[in-house]
Parts: sequence; C-alpha cells; structure tokens
Amino acid sequence: MENSRFKLTYELPDYGKLLFDFDGNLNGLEMSKQRRKAMFRSVGFYYLITPVFVMVVWFIASLIINSIKYGFLKSVGLHASGFFALFVMSLILLLSAFGGWGKFMRWAGRRNLADIKGFNQNEREREEVSQSRHHSIQIYEEYLVVTNFGWAQAYYLDKVAQVILESADKFHTIYKVKFISVDGEEVKSYVQIPREKTIIIQLKKIFGEKLKIKNAGQTKKTAVLRRNKSIGSLIGLTLFVSIPILAGIGVILMHFYVAPSIPAVLGVFFIFGGCIALCGVYDFVPALKDVLVPILFGSVFLFFPMSIIQVIIEHSNAGLTLKQMFGIFHPISVAVFFFGWLGLLCIFVGIKNLIDYIRYRDKKEK
Repeated sequence: MENSRFKLTYELPDYGKLLFDFDGNLNGLEMSKQRRKAMFRSVGFYYLITPVFVMVVWFIASLIINSIKYGFLKSVGLHASGFFALFVMSLILLLSAFGGWGKFMRWAGRRNLADIKGFNQNEREREEVSQSRHHSIQIYEEYLVVTNFGWAQAYYLDKVAQVILESADKFHTIYKVKFISVDGEEVKSYVQIPREKTIIIQLKKIFGEKLKIKNAGQTKKTAVLRRNKSIGSLIGLTLFVSIPILAGIGVILMHFYVAPSIPAVLGVFFIFGGCIALCGVYDFVPALKDVLVPILFGSVFLFFPMSIIQVIIEHSNAGLTLKQMFGIFHPISVAVFFFGWLGLLCIFVGIKNLIDYIRYRDKKEK
C-alpha cells in the first residue's frame, strides 16, 4: 500500500538546491554533509576561495619579478615572511569555505598532532556514535528532509500547509518544529532550533504565511534574564566598554589640538572597537548582533589596514610609495588585501541582514 502523497517512499541521490539547513549535532564551526554538497552552488564559497588564487598568483609574480631585479636568493629572503602570510591566510579562507574549522580545531587540540591516522579513526567513531542521536532539517526547492535519531525521511515541500515553531523553554530561546501537510498529517522534528532572527527569516522566506510561531512573546525582562545579565551587570559592562570609546575620542582630539603626529585613525579604531564590545554586551538585541556588528567589523577590516599603510607612507618622507608597498608580496600589503576582502563580505552580510530585517519584520505575535 502506497504512502500519502506527502511522504516519499524512496530516497533521492540529490534533492536539488538547498534552501535551508539546520543540524542539531553541529556547531557554528562545522558544515553538514548536505551543505557541503551544495557549497559549489553558493556564491559565498567562490567569494572565499577567489582571494586564495589571487594571492598565489600575486606571490609567484612578485617572486619572479624581484628575482629578476635582485637575484633569486635575495628575492626568496624578501618573500619568506610573505610566504608564511600566504599560508596562514589561505588556510583561514579554505577552512571557512569548506567548513573545516571544527575538524581542524579537534585535530589541533590533540596532543600528538602527527597522529593523523589515529585522529581520522577517532573522527569516524565520533560520527558513528553521534549518528544515532542525529536530528536535522534540510529544505530544498521541492523537498523537505527531516532526520530524527539518524533516520531521514523526505516529503514533498509543496504539500506542507503549515510550519509551527513552538517555544521549548520558558525564556523562548529554542523552538520545537512541526510540519503539517494539506491532508493534516503531522511530522515532528526532534531538532531544537535556537531563537535566532536570521534563522527565522530564512524560514519566512521559504514558507511565508505558512510559518506560525507559538508562545514567542518575550519581554525585556526575560530577554535580559536569558542572557544571565542583570540590569546592574549591564550598566557595569556598559561603563567598562565605554572606556575605549572615550579613549578614541581623546586620541582624535589630541591629533587636532595637541600633537598632529598622533594618527587620528587610531582614535577611530578605539571607537569602533568599543562599539563592537558594546554590541557584545547587548547581544540579546538581534539587530545589533546581526546588522551592526558585521558592518562595524567590515568597516574596521576594510579601512583600518589601508589607513596604516597611508600612515607608513606619510612618515617615510617620500621614500615609499603605494606602488612599492604592493609591488612585493609583503605581509602588510597582503593583509590589506585579505582584510579588505573580508571587510566587504562583512559589510554585505550586515546590509543584507538589515534589508531582511525590514522586509520580514515581526508582526504582532499571538
């Protein structure tokens, strides 16, 4: 006897384009198998690996050009520190693009880092043990895949009539998920989705009015309590992180009225750093965490390294030019490129989240 049209009676090798993925067994440093399969369709993946190719080409070209000018051995000496910077920055980008930070951190945390075979065996054992407690949700363009206790079942996405998120604790920090078909069939997921605005927006994009949130009301008091921060601690932390902001203002004033040799950009850096720390104190406010923090970080990454380059050139008494700084693969020049590239990504993420916040802003909750 055939199952209802809501449930698939067979598995597919490829369910198509992945729209949403949440795996309760993984943290923010890891990537699920489904997302890893879909990463080659992601623009973000290519954005992260592009600077690796640019830096490799830049390094080789710089090594060859300076070998012609100064000789091979001297050129190798000039590029020794640049090679280390290339390795570190490429490793950061590749681990981020391929979602390998979790495995890398576990590998680096082992006492015997050379025991690659033993590490891989432990990884397989860890995955086998966690598979029996594996809960996840993947949403594709046409299919919904729900995994409970390691067993996956696929459903037709167009047959979903309602998606219910129900608070699973008194502070509404996590949700239980339930899918209801047009025929009234219910599918419960054992995964617990954190109350994160960006996750809710992803689900709103897919399901629209079909998404219902129950018992999601949260007062300012519970918002503070769920972060284990009393009003007194908030005031104390606010005053503490305001110190670098005030210091930054002082540095800028000193630049204009006391000693012009003091870089004003240093004061701006202190101000931005203090603002980021302030957002960390009030991280229970989603807009600060998801919008303002990426924009602030992106601004620091994008403008501060370039400002340092400008200060170095200004204090070189015309002995150094911008062309010379970037004419050789030097850690400082490559850092400007590396952080600038990441800065643009952070700013884009912040602006995108801001647009999503406005477009999918909360209606009055029941």
